[in-house]
Amino acid sequence: MNYLAHQFLSGTNKEIRVGNFLGDFMKGKDLEDFSGNILLGIELHRIIDEFTDTHEAVHRSKKILHSKQGKYASVLLDIYYDYFLAKNWSKYSEQPLKEFATSVYDDFWELKNHFPEKVISFLPNMRENDWFTNYGTYWGIDKALQSIARRAKYSNMIQDSLIHLKELEEELEADFLIFMPQLKQRCDDFLKEKGLD
Repeated sequence: MNYLAHQFLSGTNKEIRVGNFLGDFMKGKDLEDFSGNILLGIELHRIIDEFTDTHEAVHRSKKILHSKQGKYASVLLDIYYDYFLAKNWSKYSEQPLKEFATSVYDDFWELKNHFPEKVISFLPNMRENDWFTNYGTYWGIDKALQSIARRAKYSNMIQDSLIHLKELEEELEADFLIFMPQLKQRCDDFLKEKGLD
């Protein structure tokens, strides 16, 4: 799962949101710099990743995509699944996606002192280009995919990844719609255990 899904699954607690976002950037000793709900957010990030990596529907999606994208299938599937979340947003939230996105950007900026310098630099671009809302469009997804293509170390077919999304959309979305409610329940249970929403 990519940025939108991680934030959606964080509930409304600002520090959980920040920790969940930082989960991709914090390793080992870095965690000593955090406590409380930010640390719980990082833990939630790892729960999401583990649940995703072991889910049968996700494995099926990766297998479908692997024939087109090889070793980059997992990376691209994260982006595709954010697209499916944005596309189906009203199934999972009563809050409009644009309003949700703005609340996350606001929370990140309010708590930016918790972000490492290398991550703070993302924040203005995230808001300006409205990452979360744009995940719901082919244009926005293509922009994210081409960014991955520029950074990729190995030869790949990422330049064709939007074409592949369109070709495989029905099959991949069917897997997502099975997977997402189960992941949401897992995250809701974790937050409830911690006395959070």
